Amino acid sequence: MMKIGLNTNTFPGETLDVLIPLAKDFGIRHLELWGSNLEPNGKESVNFYAFSDKNLRKAKEQVEAAGMTVGALSSGLGLDTQMTSDPELFSQELVTTVEAAAFFGAKVVNHYSDKIQPGLTPEIERLHQYFDAAVKRAEELGVILALENEAGDASRTPENMLKIVESFDSPNFKTNFDATNYYHASCEAFPYAYELLQKHIAYVHIKNGRLYRPGGFCPDTKWFGGAMTCEPGTIYYCEAKDGVVNIDGLVHRLAQDGYQGMCTLEPHTTRENAIRAIHGEVRYLRATDLFE
Repeated sequence: MMKIGLNTNTFPGETLDVLIPLAKDFGIRHLELWGSNLEPNGKESVNFYAFSDKNLRKAKEQVEAAGMTVGALSSGLGLDTQMTSDPELFSQELVTTVEAAAFFGAKVVNHYSDKIQPGLTPEIERLHQYFDAAVKRAEELGVILALENEAGDASRTPENMLKIVESFDSPNFKTNFDATNYYHASCEAFPYAYELLQKHIAYVHIKNGRLYRPGGFCPDTKWFGGAMTCEPGTIYYCEAKDGVVNIDGLVHRLAQDGYQGMCTLEPHTTRENAIRAIHGEVRYLRATDLFE
């Protein structure tokens, strides 16, 4: 069966002493852990997304004591202009993230190419410059690097993502499938993008959205998102059951196709809205009988 995960970056900067009780209250046992939610280890600070300057041992002890698991680590390095301006440092830190995933027993490192390839066309040689060392280390440690499609960079279309993944030609370089990010880029997320990428999907993010229409249709501006990247309009995020993307069809196809990994919740809204939404999302997903 599939597992429900919590993206800790839904609650930016909050540490595990707060996040673990919150996850337990949601009924979630599996975490997608971000470096920005971990306490420092006393070494010189590198970046809030980095793992080399964080207290991994304490975090692992906290997670294990709570009877929880780290199903994935998430590297936000590709979202940070400072980190992407230095390919050597970026590469070193992504390798460290892969090693941290192995330390936690996580099989997946979710990561981004946002500031590396901000245009419309994949920059394959540039991506290899940033990712190759981490792919090699992932192959050695049995960890999968899952590149998340983002509406604001060249991974925005399923065709581009397929080109990127195939260029690495490694069983340890796959994709994180975020259906709503494809919708945000004006692409058909499901079934088309899913069917094109299905054999390369190592991880899944769950959220939903619709076009923003002010007034009674989209009443809470705290769910307001950014502009669509291919067609005019602005996205309005919402709970999985309420948006344009066929999340119900997606999770049933994932189960039918043998996916047994995490489907991680990451509502894009305020803390108060997120807490309310996640409770509803967990009830909705569990009612499918596809999740443990």
